[in-house]
Amino acid sequence: MELFNKESYGDEELRVAFEQYKLYVEMADKVSERRGQANTFFTTVNTLLFTAFTFLATQKTVWYVLLGAIGCVISFAWFFTLNSYRQLNSGKFKVINEIEKVLPLSGFSYEWEVLEKGKSKTRYWKLSSVERVVPVIFFISYIATALLHIFLA
Repeated sequence: MELFNKESYGDEELRVAFEQYKLYVEMADKVSERRGQANTFFTTVNTLLFTAFTFLATQKTVWYVLLGAIGCVISFAWFFTLNSYRQLNSGKFKVINEIEKVLPLSGFSYEWEVLEKGKSKTRYWKLSSVERVVPVIFFISYIATALLHIFLA
């Protein structure tokens, strides 16, 4: 499927393409905002769970196992939510880059070239790669905390 419907564009078609471009950029920004809100939500939930671990320090092991299992499920949900947002934005930026081909300026495409398409860690670390580590750390922490309580109780 091709993004563009015609070979050549007049002024009116370019104006419409630019308006659609602005809308797509705004939608990509909103997806990033929602991803940030999801990160805040999951960080809060994980903080509450670890607080519960602290308050249940003298309780039976079953609570640690239950909270650990809940934490692992939440960590998986967080990881896959982030992956979904990454995929959604990736698709949006592919469309944005295609629209830029008919516009006079290709800011996003040029920026991505300057950043060496994320292949060089000295130029750019992809946020999605960095932020996906956090749910994994929480997952490992839940397992470790539950196991420590089981074996030290």
